[in-house]
Amino acid sequence: MIFRRRREFKTDYRRRKKILLSKLPFIYVFKSNRYVWAQIIVPAKNGDRTMVEANSKEIIKAGWHFSGKNFPAFYLVGLLLGKRAAQKGIKEAILYTGVRAYRKNSKVAALLKGAIDAGFKVRVDESTLPPDDLINGKSISAYAAKLRESGYSGVQFSKVLPFIDNITAEFNEMKNKILSGELK
Repeated sequence: MIFRRRREFKTDYRRRKKILLSKLPFIYVFKSNRYVWAQIIVPAKNGDRTMVEANSKEIIKAGWHFSGKNFPAFYLVGLLLGKRAAQKGIKEAILYTGVRAYRKNSKVAALLKGAIDAGFKVRVDESTLPPDDLINGKSISAYAAKLRESGYSGVQFSKVLPFIDNITAEFNEMKNKILSGELK
């Protein structure tokens, strides 16, 4: 008999057991079609408790004009999560991906790099974190320029095409807002 939550692809009980035995809080990341949510959860016998959370909707409200689920957005959500965890006194956590696998240079890895850059300790191999060009949006800007040169007139980047070249500057501005405490 397979447990219901395993059948629904929600819980990997072997991974969950390892997390519980570590006695550390864990970071859980949920990605929808438009946004990303990240939580630091403390497991308890009577149910897990969410201690800190951050999502890309908050970054968009603060002035981020680009997608809520691209690499820079994941990094900024991780940075915000790390800052909030430091304010609550949480110093360390491990990643829990549920039934999904953790991949090198993935968006989840960008979120973890953001948390680490905020001073939060996450048990992850540093070689799996994405390079800075991927995180700060230079690769997105270069791809959009290549599309523009080829004469592409589709819907991709249609809303942000006028200011896609400023993605790196806006990324740095949002990063400074989070680090300075303007975005709590």
